[in-house]
Amino acid sequence: QQGIYQKFLREHVDYPMTEVPAFAGYCDIMMKRRHMANPYHCKHLNTFLHADVSQIQAVCGQGGEPTTGDLRESDTSFPLTLCKLQRGSWAPNCRYEEINNTERIIIACEDGYPVHLETEVPNYGGFDI
Repeated sequence: QQGIYQKFLREHVDYPMTEVPAFAGYCDIMMKRRHMANPYHCKHLNTFLHADVSQIQAVCGQGGEPTTGDLRESDTSFPLTLCKLQRGSWAPNCRYEEINNTERIIIACEDGYPVHLETEVPNYGGFDI
């Protein structure tokens, strides 16, 4: 279970938010750095949360409410970045669009630890899902 929690942290937590040069896209850099974009595969969609791990973990307890199945929804909103693979982008040249937002999160927990983040894609103009 510790392994799946570590994977959750690697894939979804970036706090404080990593600063990247203006010419280099945050998602392009972070998806590679966190091993979700490599020469053979580009993960299609991923969300990074910009909050302290303890705040995210609290959603598994007092900071969240049960929702569908084993999922829990946060009581408060979190700053986040949604990374979406650009149409026509393929490995090894994974290129991402990014959306920065603040919203409630939905996670799955095991033994009080977050192990899965539901990525809900809002209907943003210009984004084909």
